[in-house]
Amino acid sequence: MPTLFAVYNLKKNQKAEDYDNYLKKTKIPGVRGAPWCTDFKTWKIDKVLAPAVSEPEGKLPAEPPYQYVAKIEVSDLNAMVSFLGTEAGKQFVKSWSVYIDPTAIFTMGHEM
Repeated sequence: MPTLFAVYNLKKNQKAEDYDNYLKKTKIPGVRGAPWCTDFKTWKIDKVLAPAVSEPEGKLPAEPPYQYVAKIEVSDLNAMVSFLGTEAGKQFVKSWSVYIDPTAIFTMGHEM
C-alpha cells in the first residue's frame, strides 16, 4: 500500500486558523472519504527542539523549515491519480493551493 507525504508551508498571506478550518471542513473529510484513501493525517510542526545528530553544523533554525506534514495511505495509487485528473480532482487541488506555498512537495515512501 503506497504511503504519500506532503511537506509544505502556508503562503505568507494565509492565516493558520483559516487553513485549520479548511482542513477540518474540506480537506480531511474529502481525502478520507475517497475510495482510494485508507488513512490521512496532518501534523502541524510546532517548533525546532534540538539537533538530530551529535555534531550539528551551524545553528538551529529559529523557525521550522516546514509548517506541516501530511501522511496519506493509498490503497490504489492509480485511482488517486485518475481522480486528480478529473474536474472534481482539479477543483480539490485548486482549493488546497489557495493556502499552500508553491515550494510544497509530495513524496512517496515506505516504512523501514
